[in-house]
Amino acid sequence: MSQDHRPRSETRQMMIDIVARSERPLTRTEIVNRLNRKKTPHLINMMDALVADGVFNRNIVSFNNGVTGYVYSVARQFSLE
Repeated sequence: MSQDHRPRSETRQMMIDIVARSERPLTRTEIVNRLNRKKTPHLINMMDALVADGVFNRNIVSFNNGVTGYVYSVARQFSLE
């Protein structure tokens, strides 16, 4: 089964929509799962670019299992109405 490829701009917008519609910050894994994709360096780079562009806020959190990771939320000026 081949993977369907979508344009980078469409994936970027889907990421923004997923995070903006969430009631809480999402992990990288949660974002890519909602995209029906695997967590790859390409997708992580896209999330990092959204942080650099001021679209996403990124925070470091410690999970219940003691692992530290990132969670993402939409920057206030980009939240959906």
